[in-house]
Amino acid sequence: MISISIISPLKSMAVIDKAIEHNDFGCVFHRYVYENLEEIKDIYEQCKDISDVLFFSGELGYSYILTHVDDLKVPCTFISYTEKTLLSILLNFVIHYPDVPLNRLYIDFLTPVNDFMNLKKYLDPEHMPYCFENPVYNYETLKERAVELWESKKIDMMFTRTTNQLEVLNKLQIPYIHFLPTEEMVRDSIRHAINSIRLKQKNQLNKLVILIKLVYPDNISSQDREYLEITLHKYLLDFRKEYAYDFSLHAVSNRFELDLDSDLYKSSFSRIQDLIAFLDQKGDLEFRLGAGFGKSLGESHYQADLALQEAVKYGKNDGFVISGEDNALTGPLSLTRSLNYSYSNTKALDYSQSNGINESNLLKIVGLFQMDKDTIMTAASLSQWLNITSRSCNRILQQLLDSNLIEEIESQKQEGKGRPTRQYRFCKNNFIRTFF
Repeated sequence: MISISIISPLKSMAVIDKAIEHNDFGCVFHRYVYENLEEIKDIYEQCKDISDVLFFSGELGYSYILTHVDDLKVPCTFISYTEKTLLSILLNFVIHYPDVPLNRLYIDFLTPVNDFMNLKKYLDPEHMPYCFENPVYNYETLKERAVELWESKKIDMMFTRTTNQLEVLNKLQIPYIHFLPTEEMVRDSIRHAINSIRLKQKNQLNKLVILIKLVYPDNISSQDREYLEITLHKYLLDFRKEYAYDFSLHAVSNRFELDLDSDLYKSSFSRIQDLIAFLDQKGDLEFRLGAGFGKSLGESHYQADLALQEAVKYGKNDGFVISGEDNALTGPLSLTRSLNYSYSNTKALDYSQSNGINESNLLKIVGLFQMDKDTIMTAASLSQWLNITSRSCNRILQQLLDSNLIEEIESQKQEGKGRPTRQYRFCKNNFIRTFF
């Protein structure tokens, strides 16, 4: 039976409970209430192994989990307003508040993420309400936008869906209309999520291709080379048996290919990490691993080849995974936290070309920012992520410092007579403007 975890503030949960009570969805629901967005990470740890989907009452919680949980393995959705619903809300507002023009209204749930719900298609620019423009979407930035518009006397009223923000708006004395989802909206959103899961279960699973390349010592004899290939083949068979991992295995020269049907959100991702650890612990092989998740064997093979190239550049017994239509790259997989980054970030690629920073290294730094915007960097720590020398990292850090994308903070004092270690942190707003 399908299992859905509902994650919501308390007030919104009451509306969701009514919809569940009045409809037979034929699935199991688990309920989790949060007051602060930071609690969502703990909720995820509690429910990730029992959930087919995480269902959020609004876009704020949904956006938070996508940007703050590394290696998200459960699909997520939220109760969304349709264009028809939004236009109905605005029509009723115009009827009941004829003295407040739409361009004196702020709607905090119209964001770049939802493309402002296509409202610009229906209204001329001079009639458009104010929207939330910041790509960083949380309680603090919502409050900042409301205060900015209110204190500059640009608005007379605002619409909000953010239940946990109402007390703040009351203190600021900003007039607002709070919208809770209707039972019909909850019902339709849950049914859409269930239908998507069922369709996914009926369709063929994604294809997973894992490519493993042996790295030979210099001047190796053909006999020793053959021995290493046989050894790796045996290790892969041992792993398949020990972990009950049902993959087909093909060997071509110094590359081994593992193929299987899989699901990115379930156990396969962690199994790849298990495989890397399993081979590395043997201690007698040097290898590189690339994996691809795609809808076909050909697509997955192409992604695995790209991921393997990244692993070769990284230069250690480790692996990378590429998945999705945008070929999002994740890795190195052996690290406790793996970076997620994509070569579709054209702003980062343009910056790398104009400033002389290797595009792969820059994309990894962008991935580090997305993973933890408050991270503290040193040349030594960055060299671990990028697998390049500390001297090269110092050059990159200086370039980012000159571009006002990072700032230097108080140096870390060393024991003894050594020089203090220079430490840096991201200039968040500048970084967002430059790369997002």
